[in-house]
Amino acid sequence: MLKKFTDGLVFGTGFAISFVAIWYIATYTLYPTLISSVTESANQQIAQEGYSVPSEQTVPNIQHQLSKPFHEMSPEEQIKNASVIALARFEKSPDGKMKAIIKEFLKKEPRVTIYYNIGDEYPSSSYYPSENRSYGDGVVIFFTGSPARMGMSVTYTGDRISGLSDIPIELFKQKCKESNS
Repeated sequence: MLKKFTDGLVFGTGFAISFVAIWYIATYTLYPTLISSVTESANQQIAQEGYSVPSEQTVPNIQHQLSKPFHEMSPEEQIKNASVIALARFEKSPDGKMKAIIKEFLKKEPRVTIYYNIGDEYPSSSYYPSENRSYGDGVVIFFTGSPARMGMSVTYTGDRISGLSDIPIELFKQKCKESNS
């Protein structure tokens, strides 16, 4: 009886390890392919709607040139390396969805192509609220390269951006202005 139990335990452990290994390999081989096909599809849709999709970048995609991932940088480095920084505020829509509406661009480098304007919804940060979870009052979105792609976003509550060492929004805006100069 004990031998049967041990054999079953060994078989189950082997099965679980195999499943995790296959999942890990599939995630790191299929996910990048899926993302690139979704990006191409989005560019085609944007072109069909009458917007121009640049064939070559006017501003290099700095994400590939960075020595460390964008989210590991200090706030000052993030500001310096972002091509566009947008401030969006959550607004409730009639269906209950909280839409992230872009209110202002804190930084926007010249000749950067960005497919959002002030007043547009940034759908990636919009959400349907759930109980017992705070989403903050809005979101700060860092874009890199041109056309601008989201590099990172952090929420803010009140006058502080908790994801950036709890920096006050006014001080963050000042740092963005200094970076533009």
